[in-house]
Amino acid sequence: MRRRQRHGRRADGKNGTNGMRPRMSALAPRRIRTRLEHHAKTLRSQLATLHVSGPKKFQLADDEVCGVLLGRNISYYIPEFMAHYRAIGMKYLVYMDYGSDDGSIGMMAKYDDVIILSNTLNFRDYQRYMRMHAATRYAEGGWRLAVDADEILRYPGDDRIDLPGLVRRLAGRGQTGVVAQMLEMVPDCPLEEVDTLSFAEARRVFRNYSLENISAYPYHSEETPLHWFLSQNSVADPHLAFMFGGLRRTLFSEDCCLSKHVLYRPGRGVVPMMHPHVTMGLHCADFTALLQHYKFAGGYLERERRRQVEKRLSHSEGDLRLAALARNPKMRLTFPGIRHDPTLQDLIRDGFLWVSSPARQMLGV
Repeated sequence: MRRRQRHGRRADGKNGTNGMRPRMSALAPRRIRTRLEHHAKTLRSQLATLHVSGPKKFQLADDEVCGVLLGRNISYYIPEFMAHYRAIGMKYLVYMDYGSDDGSIGMMAKYDDVIILSNTLNFRDYQRYMRMHAATRYAEGGWRLAVDADEILRYPGDDRIDLPGLVRRLAGRGQTGVVAQMLEMVPDCPLEEVDTLSFAEARRVFRNYSLENISAYPYHSEETPLHWFLSQNSVADPHLAFMFGGLRRTLFSEDCCLSKHVLYRPGRGVVPMMHPHVTMGLHCADFTALLQHYKFAGGYLERERRRQVEKRLSHSEGDLRLAALARNPKMRLTFPGIRHDPTLQDLIRDGFLWVSSPARQMLGV
């Protein structure tokens, strides 16, 4: 695999045409500006966050799990999302809403053990700071589950081991984080034919997935754009990988990140969600979990058009998808080699998920 040169350095590690490193006096003002901007945005995000309902803070036992969810207009997902995560043992949830007008806040307020926050800053500019604030201020102890409303978590042994049982096993082995690989789930028909399905129904109908066009990098590879973040973590097994691409790369030329620190234990030195997919300061487990991703469920086209108009996302991936679907409104999200009905064992066998021998014994798989 072709190696990228990082930070403009030559292969010999020198910088620039004369082999000299930039003078510290030239770098210092930039670093100072970056730090000042970080502190200013952190403070503004905190001040803009309103406590809507629920306790002021959760106090978790060592084996309890609190979800951290940010969302806007997610009422479509909430019933199935809450049913799934409560069933696998997520006891608490911190939900930060950033401008819903579809009743999401009222719907979420009906559930017990949920803290609801509101922050109407532009998500495009403040996402990192909003995630960090939600993850650090409103729960203490236990573990955190970092998921989006359209993501369904599965993991080896989940038919017998709930989340409290899983984190007890992780803690017993000195592991503080779990990497999940994201699998895009799509239907075998044009999206307009499934727009009216509930999320629960979509989970049954969106059966297709692909393992094609995926770039898998060793966890600490310098070739990944997230190398600096990942370098702050350690891994219990060298086979752990960070992945990019997949179905959306094949269909829309997106280079999306498929890997995510989905479960982690907060503590000294842990910096949560500095990137939407990355928490720093972790010792990552020697197995990977699965996030089944249902981005294309629930009126996807209308939702993406609205986001595009409102300019609430910093990347152009939505533009790529909308442009392709505008050219072909009847487009099916399928192609030769598409697969159906993933099982955890299939994904482990095919190398998309990884479970070490000690982890197999721990999880009973």
